[in-house]
Amino acid sequence: MARDRGGALVFHEHGFPIELSLRKLFLGIERTELENRLGITFFDSVEEKYRSKMKTVSQEEIYHYISNDTNYSMFDAIEHRHYIIQELYRITAREMELRPGSPDAADMCASLHAFFGKGDGKGNRLKELGITKSITHKYTVIHSRGLENDGNRFMNKAQEVFGIDNRAGLDHPADLISSILAPLGMKNNSILMITDGQSPEVVQRLSSDPVVGPIFQVVPSKVSTMTGDLMLAIFSDVFIGNPVSTFSQYIVQVRYALGIENSYLFAKKDENGKWETFCNDETCFYYWINLWTNLFF
Repeated sequence: MARDRGGALVFHEHGFPIELSLRKLFLGIERTELENRLGITFFDSVEEKYRSKMKTVSQEEIYHYISNDTNYSMFDAIEHRHYIIQELYRITAREMELRPGSPDAADMCASLHAFFGKGDGKGNRLKELGITKSITHKYTVIHSRGLENDGNRFMNKAQEVFGIDNRAGLDHPADLISSILAPLGMKNNSILMITDGQSPEVVQRLSSDPVVGPIFQVVPSKVSTMTGDLMLAIFSDVFIGNPVSTFSQYIVQVRYALGIENSYLFAKKDENGKWETFCNDETCFYYWINLWTNLFF
């Protein structure tokens, strides 16, 4: 939007998106880093005489904005998104190197440390969390999200306009999970679930499944943090999520930006009643993001 209008991108240091988004997801988000790395201008550094000429843009306008610049393709947008995400995680990595013992750094590493932390105490640490199953080095993460009262409505609409199965992303059927993991050679590796706790029946069903159950484990609430669960999912060997969840969508965006493959959001049954995944490439994924945003926001 700023490019199309020939203007600068100006943020307030407080509120959206700095405090309400960036500082919740990343570490070391200071104005000098954003100014130097991303070219962002902050409102209080704009001369008074220019402030009255500035246009305030709402969050809704940003969500729905579509560029008319025919010289700027979806591939350009994806490439730019990669750059932004990579820079934000470089800032985060630097902050973690400078302050490895900070509470925010601990939260970001909580889930990974709980399952994969080095040291002689790993086994005891898992037992203290109530985890008796062995955790393999390679692992799958499933994101289970109930989406409150909107889950069924969102999934039904997604089925209507995009052809997905309207229960797959909510129920995570065991046979769907197996159909994804078997061709990847991951059917015997750990499956870890991050969840909002709204669908205990999903956890119960997968835990008792004869195929998935022995390798299935929910991330314990004692170590579950938003940023920690994000990092666990981002670095997983396979990610299975919900196509209408912004949390799942964000995880897939980051995985693509970091060059991590095997992200699955879209599933349906073929004419023989067998599960198949689709839209497993980045271009199709961003086509869905644009479509979904205009449908629901």
